[in-house]
Amino acid sequence: MAVTKWLPLSSAGAAISFVAGFVLQLPAPQVIISAAMTAVLVFSGLAMQSYGRAKSEEEAAKAQKESDRS
Repeated sequence: MAVTKWLPLSSAGAAISFVAGFVLQLPAPQVIISAAMTAVLVFSGLAMQSYGRAKSEEEAAKAQKESDRS
């Protein structure tokens, strides 16, 4: 399942935000919110990309089926 690949990627994005925030000595609440927003952004982006890919593959298969009938 693709979600098992997305979670590590979104947590890697959150980890990058944590490291950058603490290196720059930003306030902890700001770093936590930034990390959470990064994780959600990466996860939703990958989900939308996957949804679009599945839809385009479905449309291509449907077009191929119609051309085979002709």
